[in-house]
Amino acid sequence: MSRVTFYLLQQQSAQAVKKFACRLTDKAWRSGMPVHIHTDNDIQCETLDRLLWEWREDSFLPHQIIHNETTVAPITLGYEPPKSLHDNTLLINLSGQIPNFYKNFVRTCEIVDQSPGPVEVLREKFRTYVMDGIQPETHQIRD
Repeated sequence: MSRVTFYLLQQQSAQAVKKFACRLTDKAWRSGMPVHIHTDNDIQCETLDRLLWEWREDSFLPHQIIHNETTVAPITLGYEPPKSLHDNTLLINLSGQIPNFYKNFVRTCEIVDQSPGPVEVLREKFRTYVMDGIQPETHQIRD
């Protein structure tokens, strides 16, 4: 069964969500776990692509934006279902919707800032995961 984790940020900005997604990606990749970052559109993918390149001066995160093609990159970004997955892949969902393919991943991460809109969206996502029979974990991020 897929594991779902909600990361609750103290900040109120979409930029904080993106930076935390980079941090989470870095940590997962360094521990040997492939990552797929799911977005709503190509603009979000391109923004995250730039952030991953600039994430840290001493860091290199090998990634690729995918458009329904296969790749060997351990970190992928896209707004469509990935055509193939590495074993043990982590899903970071930055989309406003829960992707219907989330159960194909060993773990799904949802990141929320404290803005009113995102909080409401995440509450609905939480309820949906529970109705799917999953008890999501929550982590308060203080930094």
